[in-house]
Amino acid sequence: MSEGALGPDVTREPRTLEELQRTHRPPPVSRLRIPRAEADEQSAVRNYVRDLILGFSDGLVSVYAAVAGVAAAVLARDDTASVLVAGLAFGVAGALSMGLGEYLSTKSQAEYYAAEAAREREHIRKYRDLEEQEVREMLSKKGYPADVVETLTRAIVEDEDRFVDFMMREEFGVGEESGRSPWIAMGLVMVAFVVGAVFPVAPFAFPIGVANALGLASVLSVAALFAAGAVKGGVSGLKWWKQGAEMTLIGVAAAAVTFAVGYVVGGVAF
Repeated sequence: MSEGALGPDVTREPRTLEELQRTHRPPPVSRLRIPRAEADEQSAVRNYVRDLILGFSDGLVSVYAAVAGVAAAVLARDDTASVLVAGLAFGVAGALSMGLGEYLSTKSQAEYYAAEAAREREHIRKYRDLEEQEVREMLSKKGYPADVVETLTRAIVEDEDRFVDFMMREEFGVGEESGRSPWIAMGLVMVAFVVGAVFPVAPFAFPIGVANALGLASVLSVAALFAAGAVKGGVSGLKWWKQGAEMTLIGVAAAAVTFAVGYVVGGVAF
């Protein structure tokens, strides 16, 4: 592997353990990252659950808040068409923004893993003694007895792929199986965002008046917010009812603020 692909930091000059550690960069953090259980790390399907949950909740909260603000502004004119058009516009724009953002974020994480794994592999080949000592230090810090540390170290370093995988996990907290397809992540986020946006927007497609449509949109949105929060809590291993209530309060608070702003602005403008 050429040094050019790994950057100028990797040389054949004598290096200390601290100098080798400094050549690595901290991992990028996904804009959608949430705490996950060990089971999530082992499942390719569950690795995308966070995209669905957070895409859905973001689409629901942001579009519900936007719809509430526009509805308040046109409440006196009872103009459901304006609210519907605004809601659809917010939904499409938000889905594109969030989807593209997650694509770039996920892609950068995959590129980071590949680059750092290559750098770690090169370090192992050039400075094997230092890297082995780093493994010993990591295991010792976990509280393993000295004889166990040596046994584990030998088992880890005898296979290069296992050696690299161990170092990536222990140094940076990432494993190869945690990599996700940027295209799948983007698609799931966009679809989930649009689905979430349907709840606050759909009532305005019917000729029932702005006030009635907003009331129905609020009922649907609150129910969907609680459900999304409950699912998030279940996936994260947290109390589902607490997460559901928290998500609901956040969405309602956002909608209340935008409703008040829209009401004031609408009263002045119209």
